[in-house]
Amino acid sequence: MGTARVSFLEPTTGGRAEGSAPGHPLWSALAIMVVGYVVVAALMIAIGLLLTHALDGSVGKWDQHVSAHLARHRTKSWNDITKVATSAVNTLPVLLVAAAADAFLAFWRRWRELAFLTIALVLEITVFLSVNFVVDRPRPNVPRLNSTPSTSSFPSGHTAAATVLFIGMALIVTCCTRDTVARVLSTLVGAAIAAMVGFARVYRGLHYPTDVIAGALFGLACLAVAALAVRAASRQSGRVARTDAGS
Repeated sequence: MGTARVSFLEPTTGGRAEGSAPGHPLWSALAIMVVGYVVVAALMIAIGLLLTHALDGSVGKWDQHVSAHLARHRTKSWNDITKVATSAVNTLPVLLVAAAADAFLAFWRRWRELAFLTIALVLEITVFLSVNFVVDRPRPNVPRLNSTPSTSSFPSGHTAAATVLFIGMALIVTCCTRDTVARVLSTLVGAAIAAMVGFARVYRGLHYPTDVIAGALFGLACLAVAALAVRAASRQSGRVARTDAGS
């Protein structure tokens, strides 16, 4: 896994005074997760309601135009490519890839990175379900190449999951190696997969472009909250260790 220790998951100095009584690191992470859930869910609901109400006559028309244009210009090759792209981030494949990544990280004892990926995925699914239920945006009025899921259109959960999983793994690579080629390659691959999934969801008539854009931003927000949660827990763990050493 390499020897690099320069990581965005490393706790920074500062914060609460050294003399204050530390709590359990788990509570620090949980507090960040709860606050992050509320903030991200509120922002996503606000964006979703804005798109479905105030901007429905402007951005909504553009959304429908793009969806209809892609539906009219489908080809067999792109039908096949987008089928693979969207199927790759269905629930079961995502769970299997995430489990394999977590097992690999556990083998190398990269606990911060494992927690980072797991927290981000938990946030993604919980916020997604909440926002999807509240906004309840109808799916594009075009022929669909997939069976329609029970969830509604906003945001794109597939795009959010792809962003969290593959951009998240790319960020983990940057934590675990100083190899520039590995870092750049993992970033490009992660971004390409997330972008391809987003395009596939619009191409196949399952989401509007703004659903996909919101899904990508939503996924990045989950990664940011997860990073803050891991750093908070790591910082608190250090305070606990110093307190135990001084007692």
